[in-house]
Parts: sequence; C-alpha cells; structure tokens
Amino acid sequence: MLAALAIFLFSAAPDTAAQLATADDVKPEDYRIYRSDGTPASWEDVAAAMKAAHVVFVGELHNDPVSHKVEQEVLQRWFATHGSAAALSLEMFSRDVQYIVDEYLASQITDAHFQQASSPWSNYVTDYRPLVEYARENGLSVIAANAPRRYANLVTRVGRDALMSLSDQARGYLAPLPYGGASERYTAQWNKVMSEAMAAMTPAKQPKEEAASHAMAEGHEHGEGEMDDAAMEHGKEHDMGEGHEHGEGEMDHAAMRAEHHGDMSDEEYAAMHKAHMEGGEGHEMGEDHEHGDMQHGEGHDMGEGHEKAEAAGSPVMPSAGSGHGGGSMLDAQSLWDATMAWSIAEHLTRRPGARVAHMVGGFHVETGTGIPEHMVQYRPGTRMLIISVQSVDDPAVFAPEEHTGLGDFVVLGDASLPRTYETRER
Repeated sequence: MLAALAIFLFSAAPDTAAQLATADDVKPEDYRIYRSDGTPASWEDVAAAMKAAHVVFVGELHNDPVSHKVEQEVLQRWFATHGSAAALSLEMFSRDVQYIVDEYLASQITDAHFQQASSPWSNYVTDYRPLVEYARENGLSVIAANAPRRYANLVTRVGRDALMSLSDQARGYLAPLPYGGASERYTAQWNKVMSEAMAAMTPAKQPKEEAASHAMAEGHEHGEGEMDDAAMEHGKEHDMGEGHEHGEGEMDHAAMRAEHHGDMSDEEYAAMHKAHMEGGEGHEMGEDHEHGDMQHGEGHDMGEGHEKAEAAGSPVMPSAGSGHGGGSMLDAQSLWDATMAWSIAEHLTRRPGARVAHMVGGFHVETGTGIPEHMVQYRPGTRMLIISVQSVDDPAVFAPEEHTGLGDFVVLGDASLPRTYETRER
C-alpha cells in the first residue's frame, strides 16, 4: 500500500519548474475506476454504492489533479444521491475554525475574509475551493474536521499525555481524550512507510563502488545502490510507487519527502532525519500490510458482521509507543484520525439522516485503517465507502499486489499529468 500520509508541512518541489494543472484539466481518459479486486467499474457503479453509505471517504493525493477531479465528481453525485442530507467534510480545515466556515456558508463574511481567517492550505483556491463553493451554492454543511495543527505538534514534541493539560475549550477541538491509538495493522503500515521514507533521506555521497567499500569496512551492506537525490521525479504526493520511475533503485530525497511527509514542518522533518541518522538501521520496518476484505456496493456495515477493527487484525488500541519519533509522531497521526472520525460521527449524530463525504489524504483511510477504525468506536453500525486515488504510469493496468484492497473503489490516475502545485507553504 502506497499512501497519502499527511503530517505537518509540505515543502518539496520537482527538480524543474513544471506546468501546473487543476481538476478542470483532467479528461476521462486520464483515469480508470476499479473495484477493490481490480474489476473495472464506472461512475454509475460508484453512485449505486453511495446509496447505502452513511460516509464516503475519498483518499486523495494532495497535489494530484485526478484526486481533485474525483472529489468534485463524488461530491456532486453524493448530493444527487442524498440531497440536503449530504455534507462535505474536509481534512484541510481544523475544528477551531468551524464557526468561520459556517459564517462564510451563511454569507456573513466575504470570501477574502474567510480565507484570511480560516488558515486554509495554500492550495485551497485551486484544489478545495471548488468543493466549498459547490457546497455553499447547494446549501450543504461543510465540516472542518481535523485537529488543530498546533496540538498534533504538541503530541509529536511532548507526547499524547500533554493534551490533558489543555483548557476545556482547547480539548473541545479534539476527539474525546484519551483518544484511541493506532491498531497493529496501521502501525505496521506506518512503520513501513516511514522506514522507506527515512531510508531515502540519506543522500548519495559516494559512487556505488566507494559505498560498497565503505560498507565492507563498516561491516554492513548497503544493498543494490545508493539513493540519489536527483533520480526520481516528483510524481504524486505521498505515494512511493506507481507515479515515479525509480531507475536502478535510486530515489530522490525531495520526492520522498513530498510523498510521505506532505505536511511536516521543516523543524519536525529535520528532527526525524536526525533520529534516522543517529538510529542507523535500528528502525523497525514493520510487517508488510495485508489488504483487508472490502465490502462492495453497499459500503461497510460496521454493525452487521463487517467491522473494520476485525479487518484490521485488531481493535483500535493504545499505541505501542516505540518506533519512529519515540512513538509520538504516530500518536499525532492517530490524533488526526480520531478527531476527523469524531467530527464525522458528531455530525451524523447531531443530524439524524445526514450523509458525509470526507476528503482526506489517502493514508488516513486506505485498507480501512486509520479513520474508519476510529469510526467503529465512535459510531458502530456506520456504513462506509472508501475510494482510493493512486497515481500510476498506466491507468489501464491494475497491479493486484499494489492496489487490491486499498478501497471499495480504486481510481488509477495518470502520473504524467502536471501536479496542482510544486510547493505547498501550508
């Protein structure tokens, strides 16, 4: 599984300036829709599956035009299916700006003031504003679902227990404390992605022959070749595979960061790099993830024998703690997952009959781990539909070993399309 792992601050650019794209540039031939097992599907199939779902998750790649095209299509079909019960939920806004979102939807403040006050991601105008405007024009609720960045940073720096010292108002912007930690499957997925990302941080300082000689002197092996900072193009954010050509095992440090650390601050990224350099090969790789069985057509019914916790191999449980960043980075990730799940569950409970379309980085939902696991705890019986978007060299080729089980539907988009941004400042 190659996923959209959103953490703190995106700051990686392609090697050369590229033409930028938007969802409007995506043509039908630029992507293909498949069911979880690789069977070709259509938008009509997706729409049919939406009818039974309480929640649809779209696991995006933040700078991928196909992802944003899919999100627009899903929201429009979600509204067509559920009418005024439909709501839009976004990872890209935190709960502490919900009142500002509501003021804008009610036309109480201008678009300029909304963007100034709500701290949107720097790619908001091109990638997410179309969704918010569609919701506004059609009278749909918009849920600012995420935990404030500052509190996730607190967990990363100090630990999850530090949240208990926050004020009641601050804690109201989070999932109920103490929040659930990462499941075993999610932890294994996290360790695998983090290990691959950190392995790519080590720049190629020597030719392969020198590296091999050095390895012999130091008593360990470097493998097939050094990671090269210029070898891999920036294909899709947060996904390490299909969207890039790796050459002969060489990978680009900047591209790897783009793929797996899209929201990490420079300070946190440097700290992780330092930990990697000092920790050597002591990082736990984690087991290869197993794709859980996914229900099709009617979403995931959490109350009738298909629980995501079972599909994940274990229920949501406190994080083991050890691992990358002393466990605190994974705990911060789980804070986001839990808070977004809580925001969705809260809306569904407060508004009986509501239906929520949640747009989020793919790592938070792929294979049913992350947010869906927390949803099981907060609102048993919720039927969920997962749509995963991946960038690949050839959308006509579904690779079972890479794509099976990522979601109820897997959308493969052309990785050669220009990205929607080169650098995201926030």
